[in-house]
Amino acid sequence: MPRDTILSIDLGTSACKAVLFDLAGQALAVASAEYPTYYPQPLWAEQAPEDWWSSALTAARQCLARQPAVKVIAIGLSSQRETIAPLDAAGGVLARAISWMDKRSNPQAEQLAQEFGQDEVRRRTGMRCESTFTATKLLWLKQHQPELLWQSALLLQPRDFLYLRLTGMAVTDYTLASRTMLLDAVRQTWCEDLMAFVGVKPDQFPPLHYSDEAPGGLCGEAAAQLDLLGGTPVAVGAGDRACENLGAGGRLGRLVESTGTTTSLHTPLATYPQPDQRVPCSVHALRGHWLLETGLAASGSILRWYRDLVGAGDYQSLDQLASQVPPGARGVILLPFLMGAKSAHPNPQARGVLAGLTLGTDRGVLARAVMEGVAMEIHAVLQVFATLGVEPAEIISVGGGSKPLWNAIKANITGRRVVRPAQADAA
Repeated sequence: MPRDTILSIDLGTSACKAVLFDLAGQALAVASAEYPTYYPQPLWAEQAPEDWWSSALTAARQCLARQPAVKVIAIGLSSQRETIAPLDAAGGVLARAISWMDKRSNPQAEQLAQEFGQDEVRRRTGMRCESTFTATKLLWLKQHQPELLWQSALLLQPRDFLYLRLTGMAVTDYTLASRTMLLDAVRQTWCEDLMAFVGVKPDQFPPLHYSDEAPGGLCGEAAAQLDLLGGTPVAVGAGDRACENLGAGGRLGRLVESTGTTTSLHTPLATYPQPDQRVPCSVHALRGHWLLETGLAASGSILRWYRDLVGAGDYQSLDQLASQVPPGARGVILLPFLMGAKSAHPNPQARGVLAGLTLGTDRGVLARAVMEGVAMEIHAVLQVFATLGVEPAEIISVGGGSKPLWNAIKANITGRRVVRPAQADAA
């Protein structure tokens, strides 16, 4: 008898990952397929929704081929957030999606702040007025490509687009909707005054669903393309950070820290926190919960930059060198703001600083200084959380930066227990 499994598909920023799980949560097979980001002008970043779909098909087919003797009883989805694609009434793509990374709408973020007030926007939506969030991108379209906005019958984030192709249904969930900066995070209804200002209407967005709902099943065309049963339930799913938090074992009193190129820090809450411009708060995938989240603009990328700069070999070699250096890195200090500062002291113009160098400073000292600098900034974020009455006692470390030495450094600096789950790639 075929083994029952769940197929999970995640549309990330640069690739789609498919994972086949058994009903105990054990990963049986993994596959991924990359897709491009287009940079047609300075500060612009775009993606083609058709690339999302083709990569999802490729990753899912490869994953399923590695475990042919199974039965997929459900499909779950997650994706990057804030990226927005315009579609016509027939589901046809009108233009490339504007990515969350796109910075062309910096002026529009300032306009939103001036019109509604930073504190009021943060209080209502949980977001701060910056170009990451969808509302600013829509305001840019209103001002520069109004005809595209008028023609858009549907405005979809990546997971929404994938759901449409898999089921023929247009839906979204509260986690993705909250990242538009157009959803009231407490009432969980659209902010129609914000929508009117940026030039859109509620009916241009799909119906709202909870992440654990499965309103649609696999349509005939998608079922044939994946060689799966038509009607297989497709769960709405959630944004990548909410899924990462759940997958890592996040719960009240735990902070999930995910370090790769950057660092994401998020912890679930059962009550909506007081507004703080330093820390966005999203609707969580768990009903009645929110996700307090922030991060570091550069972390693992600093270690990679240093490795490549000095020709230190692989990361294992760096770990070995750094492990021979006592805590404190012999007085060398790194301020890890090579891509600006977020969270504790938001300042996109901030720059990295390396201080305390002597003629005795060696590669191991610098490697440890990088790890300690990132850990100190994680500690600074925890101090910000504490001002909101949120004090996680434990850190769940996932991603490429969840290595024993670095986790020990994080534990020593933050004073928290740091644990690494068996499945360290939780998104």
